[in-house]
Amino acid sequence: MKMISCPSPNFDDRAGGQDPTMIIIHYTGTLTASDAKDIFICPDAVGSFGRVSPHYMIDDNSQVLKFIEEEKRAWHAGKSSWGNITDINSASIGIEIWNTGHEHNLEEFIPEQIDVLIRLIKEIRTRWNIPDKNIVGHSDIASGRKLDPGEKFPWKKLANAGIGNMPNNKILPEHVKGDNNSFFTNLKSYGYSYPADNDILLTEFRRHFLPHLLGVEDVTQEDITALFDISS
Repeated sequence: MKMISCPSPNFDDRAGGQDPTMIIIHYTGTLTASDAKDIFICPDAVGSFGRVSPHYMIDDNSQVLKFIEEEKRAWHAGKSSWGNITDINSASIGIEIWNTGHEHNLEEFIPEQIDVLIRLIKEIRTRWNIPDKNIVGHSDIASGRKLDPGEKFPWKKLANAGIGNMPNNKILPEHVKGDNNSFFTNLKSYGYSYPADNDILLTEFRRHFLPHLLGVEDVTQEDITALFDISS
């Protein structure tokens, strides 16, 4: 697919020369896509962003900007983990999507952005073995520290295109048993292993899979059923 080359100096080698096995989706959290581009190509720390870079960004015109070669380690994940993976940058490809985020308006994502994202991920997966379980958001791997891509991100649209996991609602709640303890044990087994308390892990699980339950205090049967569904 057509891309705009924007080489960034903010990268290094993947630890151990490993291949990427994850895709991490972010929003830029900037007022403009140009602001994000300037941050990603800057060789110096920029405010609270530090020196950062994704492999790709999809801008407000749904164009793909390429900053880092996929074989290299971009700096987009920060302190994070997923299951037993603690060096997410070495294990992943980072994709930013322009959106002002929780920092500003958290507007709906532009439909064309998501269409391009789907095409980009499908192309990436022709080169690397990346399972659906490992296509996640920044908030999944850094629960309590990051909120992106946010509760408005259309994960279901990606799942309908064969990308990522989402509950398919084919499992009846009465067929799934569990309680709080087993839910959080299973949640951590699924991948939510960033140091955070259970309330935060539940919130970020919901932000991805069940955003309509955000703000509900306790684990519900819908949470238990959804987790069982995506884990099956």
